Amino acid sequence: MPTASNVKAERFWPAVPEHIWDSIREEFTLPTAADLETHFQSLGDPEAMRRAVRVFIGVETFCPGFQLKDGHFHEPVLRLFDQAMSLKIPHNVFAAWMVSPLPAESRSRPVDILGRRTLLQSSLVAFGDRYRPAEKRS
Repeated sequence: MPTASNVKAERFWPAVPEHIWDSIREEFTLPTAADLETHFQSLGDPEAMRRAVRVFIGVETFCPGFQLKDGHFHEPVLRLFDQAMSLKIPHNVFAAWMVSPLPAESRSRPVDILGRRTLLQSSLVAFGDRYRPAEKRS
């Protein structure tokens, strides 16, 4: 039987409220992964989907439109997503972070300040640290 001293602490990520998905859908679109895959196949780039930010809502998989610019992936978003994956931040939580105001930045959202790479990278690390178990923090 596990005891408190030998049970590893788990990360507990907040659930993403439904209104976040609604706001992403309204402002940026929220196509299904299948629709986005079809889009990239029509562009002759079927491998593009390997880099996609995917979110899981119910039993369906969607791809937030904020990761697209002029029908192609927007590299600043994908770089942040790669960083989020290295920090073990779940896809859904990353997507919600992208459209949520940053406390230290006059309430700007990451999607609004993609040109501020250093700020966003440090903000993402700080966000991930909030949910890292205490014994794993540096």
